[in-house]
Amino acid sequence: MRMFRRSSPDPSTGFSDRGPAKYFHGRRKILSSFHELLLHANQNKRGTTFLIQGAPGAGKTALLAECEKRALEKKWEVVELPVRAIWSVDELRRSLGLGKIPVVKRGSAQVGGDLIGKLEVTAELASETMLNILRSRKDPLLLMLDEAQRIGTTISLVNADQFAIATDMLNAIHNGTLDRPVILMAAGLGTTAAAFESLGVSRFNKKCLVELGALDKEAECAVIHDWLKKEGSANGDPTAWIDAISRETCGWPHHILSYVEPAVNQLGTYNGVMTTEGLNTVLDAGREFRSEYYERRAHDFDEEQRHCFAKSLADIPPGDSTTRSAIMDSLMQDFSPDEAEKLFHRALHRGILHKRRGRYTVPIPSLHEWLVSKYAKIEFLHGWEVNPDGTSKRIKILR
Repeated sequence: MRMFRRSSPDPSTGFSDRGPAKYFHGRRKILSSFHELLLHANQNKRGTTFLIQGAPGAGKTALLAECEKRALEKKWEVVELPVRAIWSVDELRRSLGLGKIPVVKRGSAQVGGDLIGKLEVTAELASETMLNILRSRKDPLLLMLDEAQRIGTTISLVNADQFAIATDMLNAIHNGTLDRPVILMAAGLGTTAAAFESLGVSRFNKKCLVELGALDKEAECAVIHDWLKKEGSANGDPTAWIDAISRETCGWPHHILSYVEPAVNQLGTYNGVMTTEGLNTVLDAGREFRSEYYERRAHDFDEEQRHCFAKSLADIPPGDSTTRSAIMDSLMQDFSPDEAEKLFHRALHRGILHKRRGRYTVPIPSLHEWLVSKYAKIEFLHGWEVNPDGTSKRIKILR
């Protein structure tokens, strides 16, 4: 069974923010570890969890696609799971291409309009049913779960029985007790490992917990080269263009796409001829796309909130980290402790902040620079606003 990919390149352009990479390079160590896991799981009839954490745009979904290829080459069945399949027997069966089980309705949980799934039998029977589904065959199975950080945002919306069912299933996979090679490969933002830990899955093999960062320089340049030469039919040596683009993209796959798309368009317009003027046009367009991406990531933070985050980061070099207390102290200068806590967690779930080795960083250096340069110097004056009932409240006025 092949996976169904939710995101794929636009057929008219070949570009996509998410999905398999058209030109994939690098990640050799991670792919080698995954290859070893496939062999080991098959030999020992046991599986585990392979977890990838990374910032938005780090190439998690593209890496999943490469792992899928390797699993299929080894004759593994590969199935893509939605997050709701973690909580629901019916959703798990649907993902595996099976029918529904007979039901006796007992309750349900709702997430934003998407039904997580009804708990329709006793918790014990539902849990055993989930495990039996996975034990029912003996051929190797790779379950792939993208956007896995959403487990953490849906935990509070499920009941105790559903929580217990998910815990039983995830621990059986993680501990390899299904008498079958089953690997759960999960990819998500920096809160993903914490979400799994809340369900009892916390002790990972060191090769099975990956913190995905930027591509190394060699891989980054190879990707840009392929786009320019294979996609853009560039004439001559593209080294100058590659060097200039890589200085802007800093190894981040999403940023690479932001620059190679206008590069391919520029080369198409001028029959593959690379000029200094054309390169400047490409760099300007790439910077614009990059800024638009940052705006999308920060769209649910108003200007004052962005200012407060930028202020807490102003003295930290891009790529460096700080403590949770330092960020919270800065936020609490302008917001109540409860409001500051909510802002902090929202920044984590939006990928603006990333937890690494117990400290926090803005995972993409150029996002850090964008926040600080655009918002750290903003100042607010205090004033007063009269409410309809005649009372007044203190407000901040942007200066």
